[in-house]
Amino acid sequence: MLRRDIKDYHFRADAHTGLTMRWGKTLHDNPSWAPVPELADLSISNHCSKECAYCYRESARNNDFLSVNDYCKVLDAMRHPEYGNVFQVAIGGGEPLEHPDFVKIIDATLERGIVPNFTTNGIFLTEDVCRAIQGKVGAVALSVTSVTELQEEKIAMLRKYTIRTNIHYVLSAKNIEEAIEIVSGKYEAHFAGVNAIIFLTYKPAGRGTKEDALRRGEQLDRFVKMVNAHQNKGLKIGFDACFVPNLLHAGFGRPELVDVCEAGYFSVYVDHKMNVSPCSFSGGRDAWSLKEYDFYDIWVNMFKGYRNRQQNRCEHNDCVAHEVCRGCCPYYPQITTCYDN
Repeated sequence: MLRRDIKDYHFRADAHTGLTMRWGKTLHDNPSWAPVPELADLSISNHCSKECAYCYRESARNNDFLSVNDYCKVLDAMRHPEYGNVFQVAIGGGEPLEHPDFVKIIDATLERGIVPNFTTNGIFLTEDVCRAIQGKVGAVALSVTSVTELQEEKIAMLRKYTIRTNIHYVLSAKNIEEAIEIVSGKYEAHFAGVNAIIFLTYKPAGRGTKEDALRRGEQLDRFVKMVNAHQNKGLKIGFDACFVPNLLHAGFGRPELVDVCEAGYFSVYVDHKMNVSPCSFSGGRDAWSLKEYDFYDIWVNMFKGYRNRQQNRCEHNDCVAHEVCRGCCPYYPQITTCYDN
């Protein structure tokens, strides 16, 4: 169990279950940000053979990889001299399994006491890879945009090696009807052995288009209502932080118990060029290079302007979540259905 108590910030994390807890001065307070990030989202390449039409990073077959040496520099840069390192990393790309030293990267992460997780399209997931990472990763996420893309043989393979498996379903205007069916339980048999389905908000960035972004309307209302009524205990569902304002604005759950966007507050992103920014969707904005600056100079001082801009951005005073939600995404406000322009 990782224990971190720093002034008015307290954090607990269990590497075996993935359970995390945080609180402020008392159990009833939320800390404003973490002196040490809890999670780092790390891109180890921008190379991907699949070249999906919606890829927000415009990944391609370019052999653009972060070296193992530079990856280790990133991990070591995030180690605070007094408080230790991040709890876990989410490794992505590009396609991480196409990195020639992927297993070395997993091992280097573990050597530093950090829990590695990664997202993959599954194409290059093999028995050899599963054997090499068995017992080493927190979870593996398979990314899809449709039930038809599910590779059930890969899910079974991961289950064989007792590797916790999630499905990252990229939710867009194109597939929201299918998403409604998923939440209703229609495809439960297809998700046998899966830990949870996490709905990721489609981003109109990179090769993504505005036409496919989620829009206000009857479909999204039905989806949120279905989520609110979800009782299927055999099918756990979750959401990325980008979708949280939509849920809160619709009155879903207790706002004080739901995390709003953690980017730049409790999590951080580092790309394959060693640029540090609040999240992977910043598109180079609010970014500083680890080749020029100290990580904690970036985290504590250079992110200060970003955090100041993000405070109390919600303009809906009548919203039940107004006090806890910072409002629309600063980079792609149109993905938030309470956006007014």
